[in-house]
Amino acid sequence: PLTMDINQTLSDAEVLKNSESSPWMFGILVGRYEAGFLEKGLYILRSREDAEDAVQETFLKIYKHSAKFRERENASFKSWAYKILINTCYSQLSRKLKEAGRTKILEFAELDVVTSVDSQTDDSQFSLARSILRRLPGKFSRLLSLYFLEDKSYEEIAHIEHISLSAVKSSLHRAKKQFKNVAVEMI
Repeated sequence: PLTMDINQTLSDAEVLKNSESSPWMFGILVGRYEAGFLEKGLYILRSREDAEDAVQETFLKIYKHSAKFRERENASFKSWAYKILINTCYSQLSRKLKEAGRTKILEFAELDVVTSVDSQTDDSQFSLARSILRRLPGKFSRLLSLYFLEDKSYEEIAHIEHISLSAVKSSLHRAKKQFKNVAVEMI
């Protein structure tokens, strides 16, 4: 009953201020904003798991920086909290794009360029690609090396490996997937 009365009578700013001395009160703000935050996070991040992470991080930031909040005209708790949420979502999105960019460097389509260009950056990428190939099962490493590094056609690989053309295609597909997984772990 006491929680119900507090929940209905105190403003967001008052609940935030009181949560500094009574941390349990912060749960009231979580109850008020969690669903809306999640909806906004989903809209920005397009992933429920990422949105839930962003919402949790947002509540932690709000709690941690509660002393910095000052209610002003046209600057309510709600606008302040949503600004933190949106910034958190965009930071998370930015991190994900950077990670995707790092793995993009390792796309096999680019290895052909790497083998023909002699710059220091390309050499380090090529060295990284070779290092990843060494971590793959022998068959996958061999197939990828034949296709990308030795520029062999599917037909030539099928002949060299004594397997069917469809086996070459499906094995290369699986090998590329595993290459990306290993690359993500290494970077």
